[in-house]
Amino acid sequence: MKRLFLPILVVFVFFMMVFLGDERLARLSGSTELDVITLRAAQSKAWNHPVSQGIDKFAELVEEKSDGEIIIETYHDGLIGDDREVIESAQRGSIAFASSSTPNMTSFTNYFTAWDLPYIFENKEEVYKAIDGEPGDIVRAEMEKSGFKVIFFPDYGFRQIVNNTKAIEKPSDLDGMKIRTTNSRIEQADFTALGASPTPVAWSEVFTALQQGTVDGEGNTYSLLWDSKHQEVLSHAAEVNYNYSSDILVMNKDLYEELEPYQQEIIMEAGQEAMEWQRVVATERDEEAKQQFIDYGIEIYEPTDEEYLEWKQATEIVWDQYVREGYAEPDYVDTILDTLGKTKESIFEE
Repeated sequence: MKRLFLPILVVFVFFMMVFLGDERLARLSGSTELDVITLRAAQSKAWNHPVSQGIDKFAELVEEKSDGEIIIETYHDGLIGDDREVIESAQRGSIAFASSSTPNMTSFTNYFTAWDLPYIFENKEEVYKAIDGEPGDIVRAEMEKSGFKVIFFPDYGFRQIVNNTKAIEKPSDLDGMKIRTTNSRIEQADFTALGASPTPVAWSEVFTALQQGTVDGEGNTYSLLWDSKHQEVLSHAAEVNYNYSSDILVMNKDLYEELEPYQQEIIMEAGQEAMEWQRVVATERDEEAKQQFIDYGIEIYEPTDEEYLEWKQATEIVWDQYVREGYAEPDYVDTILDTLGKTKESIFEE
């Protein structure tokens, strides 16, 4: 019996190790294949949008760096849900990764409200300096309180005002127009300040809303508009850069912490490399999409420096309304401005 007991014990321990390993992987990723972790990443933008391309690049880098140990399946075009739905799924752990535009993330932290302030970022160099510096680090830490690990910030771009009604050359031209916005209170206040009627509409419903006249226009980047075929229901654009929207790719924090340290390092390294690659792609794509708009026959108004200042000054009231505790936190706004080496006055008086 003793001679039989030891082999039986060894076999039992072996099978328990295999079973527990499989159980852990299954709990982590839903995969039943030993030694391979399969994770899902979802977001709502078109598959060929630069944000989508950045997430695909991230997945490619993770697989490469892990020698196929970690596979990330990417789902675009809202196949799993809109921004809010996929973010909530990631928070619950139903999926591992989700991406959303930051205006739709303000319910998780007021810090994104500051990012939405009109003209707080005036070029992409300022955006990257803030995201890569202290303002970005503060957001990363804050998101962990909501159960997210920030992987990287895909470059989304500057929003322009587009419509299918008339040419827009000055703020007063927007009087009475119904303009689709995100759920961002700041963006809604922007259009109120500009004289329009802000109308929040889910991204998946915007094309139909424009087609049916529920809204007259929207604010978005050239690349997203073109890649989503919105040029088919638009006729005019005003290039006023009223808002910069970043995207954010997050991972469920509990799932991240269940990974081995070397796997966590692979995830974060891949995120950094994907972000650097995606920034170049996003900038090139937006320039290309602008030309596609022009070639399609859409009229694009580009203001002079003097006219551009008028657009900025029309939205200064939004800062007065929202830079306060509980909204765009004053200390955090100051952190951004200090990081960029400028002041509110320099934005609206120059």
